[in-house]
Formats: sequence, C-alpha cells, structure tokens
Amino acid sequence: MLGSLQSRAFLGFSLDGAGRTMLSRRRAGGLFHVGKPYWDGQALAAQIVNPTAGLFAGDEMELTVNLAEEAKVELTSPSASRFYAMADRQARIQQNFVVGKGAALEYHPNWVVPQQGASVEQDTRIEVDGRGELIFFDCLSPGRVRHGEKYRYQHYGTSFEIRYGGELRSKERMVLKPDQGGWPLIYPGWEVTFYGAVWFVSHRVEDGFKALTDLEKKLNKEGLRCGLTRQGPGVIVFRLLAARSLLMKNAFAEIRRTAAPLFPILQREQRIPQI
Repeated sequence: MLGSLQSRAFLGFSLDGAGRTMLSRRRAGGLFHVGKPYWDGQALAAQIVNPTAGLFAGDEMELTVNLAEEAKVELTSPSASRFYAMADRQARIQQNFVVGKGAALEYHPNWVVPQQGASVEQDTRIEVDGRGELIFFDCLSPGRVRHGEKYRYQHYGTSFEIRYGGELRSKERMVLKPDQGGWPLIYPGWEVTFYGAVWFVSHRVEDGFKALTDLEKKLNKEGLRCGLTRQGPGVIVFRLLAARSLLMKNAFAEIRRTAAPLFPILQREQRIPQI
C-alpha cells in the first residue's frame, strides 16, 4: 500500500546440542528488529523492537513465534508500541504464538499507546501444547497522559484466541472507541484508566489456583481493581484496571513474584524493566 509499511517476522526457537534454547530461525525486517538473544542459564531472553517511531495509517505487522519442544523463552520489548494519527486507513497487527510440548514462553511487551487520531486493529492467536506453558502480559494506556493527551484515539480493536491442548479455551473481542465511552475507559472517580491482563496457560495452574485467588483479593485496593477468571482447566487470566501506570507496573510485578514458585520460567530476573 502506497505510503505504508507491511512487515512480517518469524522467530523459531529450539534446543541446541547442549540442551540450551537457541534462536534457530529468524526472519525479520521493516517494522521489526530483533535484538541479540541472551541465554541466562534458564531461558533465552530476546527483545523485539520497532525501529521506526511507531505505526501510521495502513501499516501492517505480522509476528509469528514458534517454540519447539522443551524451548524456554522470555520475549520482551524495551519500548512502548505507539500508534499515530490515521485519517483514512487503520494500522493492523497480527500475532501468532505456538508453544510446543514441554516448552515455556513468557511474553511481556511494553505499553500499547494509541495517540491522537489513531485507529488500530490487533489480532492475536495462541496455541499451547497440553504440556506447554505460557505467561502472557498485555497492557493498554489511555494515551500520552504525561503530555496531557488522553482518550484521543479513534479506535482500538483486539481479537484474542487461545487454544490449549488442541481445545479452544478463550475467544474474545474488544472494541474501544473513546467518543462512545464505556468499560474499561471509564471507572468512577478516576481521571483515566489503564488496562492490563495476565494470562497463565499451564497444567501447573490447578496446583497454584489457591495462591493466585488469594493474590486477586490482595491486589484490589485504592486505585487498582483486579479480577481472576478461570477459562477451563489449565487457563486463567488476571484482568486489571489502574488509575495510574505505576500501580499497574507494581501489580504486574506482584503477580509475577507470586506465580514464580509455580512456574520455572518466572524463577529468574527479567533482563529489562517492564512498563
């Protein structure tokens, strides 16, 4: 499309001869840059960066991440995903994640920040083997709040699907249009609302469900609301609303700390600070 960028990236992870995870297949360019992976003794830490200022009208990004059997990966992004004014065309993002048998993926991107006039569609598809594990973080800002800009984007739509052990466990659609208001854009008494979600997909969920339920109660406090939903055996999701970004950051860190004894992929320090 004239004046826009279309980029696709494929990251394949597998084990080397010593049993360590390696980036065995890589195809990226355009709107994607993949930093040099780092093996920390437990998992391979990799970063995805958008080397441009952000996404503009008509831009398209497609990311596919595939973990072969027993691969262990932490995938992060060091900067926010920014979307700019789009007068006549939407930006589109397609994300595909496949986690194989015995593999574990922690996906922890930075804030999504739709700016004034932005219109974005994001579609995420996840497949996790019945003996695989996924911890998936997601966070949405109301805009450039520190610059006095909030809720000035046109449209932010997301489609989200998770299959675990070959079975569909969750299929969701959320459309946010600030000029129409509604949840999660508005919370009584708050000037703005930051939205976050943390998905856990693993057979270990059942053993740790009590501890995670207790955490849900602990996280509900002034300026922060949290709910925990079970999506069937092996799949749960924390959904959070926060009056300030720092409250969301701290809640994510607390969720990660509490879940770490249950999930080996979390029993390590993250390579970079998040959100």
